[in-house]
Amino acid sequence: MAAMRPALLALTLALLSSSSWAAVSPEVAEAQRAQLEKLRAEVAGQLQLQAYDLLDELVYGWTRQPVFELETPVVLADVTVPVGFGSGMAALIENHFANLVVKNPRTRLTLAHCPQCTAVVVHSGAKGTIVARGVDQPEALAAAGGLSGARHAIFLDFEAEGSALVLRARITSLEPALPIIHARTLATSTSAPALLRTGDQLKSAAEARKEYLDALQGRGVLTVPLRIAVRSYGTPSNSAAVAAIPFIWLQTGIEVGLTQARAWTGTFSAGVTWMPQLHTGFMAQARISRLLTGSVASLTRPDLYAFVGGSVISIHGQGARVFQNQVLNLADLLANIPQLAVPPQATFAAFPIGLELRVGNRIGASVFLESAPALDNAPSIGTHLDLLGLLKFHTMGAEVTFCF
Repeated sequence: MAAMRPALLALTLALLSSSSWAAVSPEVAEAQRAQLEKLRAEVAGQLQLQAYDLLDELVYGWTRQPVFELETPVVLADVTVPVGFGSGMAALIENHFANLVVKNPRTRLTLAHCPQCTAVVVHSGAKGTIVARGVDQPEALAAAGGLSGARHAIFLDFEAEGSALVLRARITSLEPALPIIHARTLATSTSAPALLRTGDQLKSAAEARKEYLDALQGRGVLTVPLRIAVRSYGTPSNSAAVAAIPFIWLQTGIEVGLTQARAWTGTFSAGVTWMPQLHTGFMAQARISRLLTGSVASLTRPDLYAFVGGSVISIHGQGARVFQNQVLNLADLLANIPQLAVPPQATFAAFPIGLELRVGNRIGASVFLESAPALDNAPSIGTHLDLLGLLKFHTMGAEVTFCF
């Protein structure tokens, strides 16, 4: 958008020099025309975005302070655009305005159809016969409004004034004098980027800027996740063996966005678990995640990631006995009470695979399965899923993540 003023200047110079095209060769003249058309299309696109932005601001203001107290039908009488951009831009602006009014009923406006407004009509009166558009004849416009059931008309006039695009909007009463009951003038610099707000979620410029800054801050490369996880181990096949209780883990670390779009992320974390008089555990984990719902992480809808990783888990205390290859059953525990005085420990590797649903890169929930090959021979640990005996998942878990 910063190139708007130079582009307009170049367009003006090109138009002024159009009379000299006859003095150059046809090839050069054709190249100049092509360049001019390209520049004109670029300027038209920029003006269109700025016009949309002004309409968004206009309708947003009406949602905050409606012009009418009750639902009121109005006629979109006329839309004018800067000279040189034709009816095509006027039609796009008219469609965008209609879309905004439909999606924002809080404006209390209902657009009424008025084919006579833009059509050429003939009006005969005491002063003579006039042939012109309906919007240029107050008497004809009032009659057209009566036919459509509306008593008010909206006029939208866009003008380019220096480096600013100005919108003058007015609502008139459909009487021969067309008295103005509401008017508003909005302007935007053509060097400023348009906010590009969605029609069904209009925001003020201040709110849109705050959302934009929040989005930029949320796109940082580094994030600190805080996870609360529950790991539940499979029920042992031997009913006499002591089953493992669920382990609650608290994990934190660093999450790195491997791409700006956060389609790939890597996480390095450490965790701890503790149960009074039973066990203390530590964990170190690394995992990599891939975005499944699109190629760019969204700020407005949840994102689904798939992840795989590897962990080293160390459990100390009586709770570690369930991870050992030789585990006492209840009868052995009662017969060998002195053995309980020696706190055991167990260290093993685990490999999780799972899905995580992340909202706004701030809150996440995930489920996972975890394989620990070292626990294949532990009588107290069963399996939740066995893939043909080649891969066994001993752990099923769930996590809640808060990112800072």
